[in-house]
Amino acid sequence: MSKKKRYSIIFYLSENTWSMSGIPCPDCVDESNYQAWSRYLSKQIDKLLCAETMQTAEFQEELEKVRRDKEERIAHQKRLDEAAEVRRRRSCMARPKIDYIPKGLTVDLEEAYAEYFKQEVEFRPENKEDFLYMLRLLERWEKKSIPAVLAKGRPDAAYAIAMGLCEHLWLLIKREDIEENLGAYKQRIGKLVYAGFAALVESVRAWNNEEKRKVVVAYIGRGMERFDGYGRMRDRLSALIPMEPLKGDPVAVVREMSVAEERAAREAAREAEQRRLAVERQRREAEKEARSLIPLNREYEEKVFNSRNVDWDCHVIWQLMLKENRKIERLLAAGEYQTGALRFLQLTKSMCRHFVMDRHWEYFDDMYSPEYAIEDLIETFGKLAKEGRLPEEVNRYIHEAWKEIEETECCADYGVPRESLPF
Repeated sequence: MSKKKRYSIIFYLSENTWSMSGIPCPDCVDESNYQAWSRYLSKQIDKLLCAETMQTAEFQEELEKVRRDKEERIAHQKRLDEAAEVRRRRSCMARPKIDYIPKGLTVDLEEAYAEYFKQEVEFRPENKEDFLYMLRLLERWEKKSIPAVLAKGRPDAAYAIAMGLCEHLWLLIKREDIEENLGAYKQRIGKLVYAGFAALVESVRAWNNEEKRKVVVAYIGRGMERFDGYGRMRDRLSALIPMEPLKGDPVAVVREMSVAEERAAREAAREAEQRRLAVERQRREAEKEARSLIPLNREYEEKVFNSRNVDWDCHVIWQLMLKENRKIERLLAAGEYQTGALRFLQLTKSMCRHFVMDRHWEYFDDMYSPEYAIEDLIETFGKLAKEGRLPEEVNRYIHEAWKEIEETECCADYGVPRESLPF
């Protein structure tokens, strides 16, 4: 099958009431004749679609316009591709905001800024424009960034920028692969070197930091010989040395916490608040326990309701409670009603307490097994009361102490235990 492209044309006049698609026809085309116009124009188009038409001046003019449009599109796309390639090539040099200051209470500012300077001085320009872009980024630190961070009250950051700039300018002028560009812009680079050292002196004075002033004095004295090839740079830098000691304390600076430090601070604050709430809860429980008619039973707390015993349906706890039920029944059978009542209430209180503390509601669907052990004891005491064998003072004690059970979060919010005293 031939792969030659074929083309087709469809032409018709349409009647539109609302839409405005297509090219509007002149007033001579109306409802009475638009179909005739459609047929007539179709025939005229058929006559024009021939090789002879291509030889006319009008067709050749349109053909030339098409060719120019195609060339312009290709040239425009080429410019876009070249610009994208330049951006990709230069993207290895990050460009932070003018007043960028690394966040962190313990961050080393000089090391943080050094990452940016390293990217710039190690960049490999492919042409003069790349080199100038790299040089403008270095000039941007001195001309814009240092004044901006000083205006924000951060002379420590200005000092770190200036120190990093001076140190990396020395690495820049040592590069042999861009020696031609360095020579072509030697005067401009020399101005940047001097401006960088001047900014270093200005920042240390703005900081009023005597310790850093001594560092700057030693640094300039040690490093000014590096730039001997840039005119009388040694004399100019020597004149910048801040020999007069700075008096007073350094200007106080306020650092911002980094994201990780803020997260750690929030976590520490949350843990501190949890500890405070735990202490407060223990204090309230101790006060409440001092007034309680049902003292906690340590054996129940440590052996029966130990969090290690929590399983699905709280089955292990239920089995241990049933053993305690039998002990209580033996006490009642022996006539020790007050002791039996106390153990019954202590078992109920511990169940309510750990239902909330150990989140027992997460371990069952419909049946909370430990509650059935309490219901068995309620039934036992109810039977004794009906038979008249439960002493009146024990009965009053149980009802008075049961009010504490009803006030617990377990009973008030979760409805456990569901049974009320039937006697």
